[in-house]
Amino acid sequence: GGRGGGRGGPGMKGGAKVVVVPHKHDGVFIAKAKEDALCTKNMVAGESVYGEKRVSVQNEDGSKVEYRVWNPFRSKLAAAVLGGVDNIWIAPGTRVLYLGAASGTTVSHVSDIVGPTGLVYAVEFSHRSGRDLVNMAKKRTNVIPIIEDARHPAKYRMLVGMVDVIFSDVAQPDQG
Repeated sequence: GGRGGGRGGPGMKGGAKVVVVPHKHDGVFIAKAKEDALCTKNMVAGESVYGEKRVSVQNEDGSKVEYRVWNPFRSKLAAAVLGGVDNIWIAPGTRVLYLGAASGTTVSHVSDIVGPTGLVYAVEFSHRSGRDLVNMAKKRTNVIPIIEDARHPAKYRMLVGMVDVIFSDVAQPDQG
C-alpha cells in the first residue's frame, strides 16, 4: 500500500497510462484506471457515436487501438455484462438480429463486439430514431439498419434463419 500521493503533476492527464484487459465475454474489455470502465474496441477509430469517451492504447509496435467506453446506464446489455450475466451470446464473428435498436447506442457497441466478420441486423420501427441508426450504419459496414415495426416479424422474418443471436430491447406497448 503506502502513501505514494497519487495526484500526478501538471499535464498528467494525457500521459495517464490506461491498461485495457479482456473481459470474460469475448469482444468486451475493461479499461483499468481510477474508475474501471467497460468498453468495446472501436470499429471506426477516431469516431464517437453518441458522445461516449474513447480510450487509446499504444501497442509495443507503436500501433494504437481505440476503445469506446460502454455506459451501463445507457445500455441494458452493458448493465447485464457488469451484473455478471453468464453469456451474452454476442461475440466476434456472430450475426445478431437486434430488435429495438433505437438510435443505435447499444447497437454501435454490439457492432464493435462482433467486429468486421460479424453482422448486426438492427431493427427499429420509429423513423425518428431510425435516422440516427441509419447514419451510424453508414460508417459501420457490419450494421444493417431495418426500419420496420419490430412487432410485425413477418417483415424481417427472412433474416431470422441467418442469425446466431436474437437480442430484444423492445418495450411492449401492453406492458402498461
